[in-house]
Amino acid sequence: MNRRKAIYTLFLLGTGTAVIYSGFKFYQANKKPDFSLLDEHADLIAALTENIIPRTDTPGAIDVNCADTLIFMIKYNADRKTQNNFIEGIRDLLSYTASKYERPFQSLPFASQQQIMLHFYEQGKNYSGKMGKVKNKLMGQSFFDILKQYTSIAYCTSKEGATVTMAYSDIPGTYSGCVPLKAGQKSWSTK
Repeated sequence: MNRRKAIYTLFLLGTGTAVIYSGFKFYQANKKPDFSLLDEHADLIAALTENIIPRTDTPGAIDVNCADTLIFMIKYNADRKTQNNFIEGIRDLLSYTASKYERPFQSLPFASQQQIMLHFYEQGKNYSGKMGKVKNKLMGQSFFDILKQYTSIAYCTSKEGATVTMAYSDIPGTYSGCVPLKAGQKSWSTK
């Protein structure tokens, strides 16, 4: 076998493998989602949201019931790629936690939970530039990005999140486009 034929064969094998892998990932992102997993692991999702927004002197994500809102948004408001990426992320988290810690995520100490969250954050980092935009368009957002975004939306649109954590006014009066915040002032709960 000459060198040209060997290089050509390796090129075809590499290209074929990349196409098959990309096709599989695209199929996974667009298949019919299995929503039963979300309902089965609502307590896991609650623990994940509490890691994103923990209780301090303000209510945490569990206090404002972010998990139920997040599950509802995933089921009824998200596109199919987002739904499948989130469900696959839950599956990956369950298997990662079982293999590394041999206990459920909820029963782990906070430091271990943070290590797991950091692992999934690093795993879900996106490419920069146009490659990242193309990947997001074709494959959707990563599990951690979806979790973080939907937890923030659920928290900020809850009654306690909007009124206790942020500055809120039922009748704000006139609109002031750009007003500097005073020292120690909470951000406004309106966009």
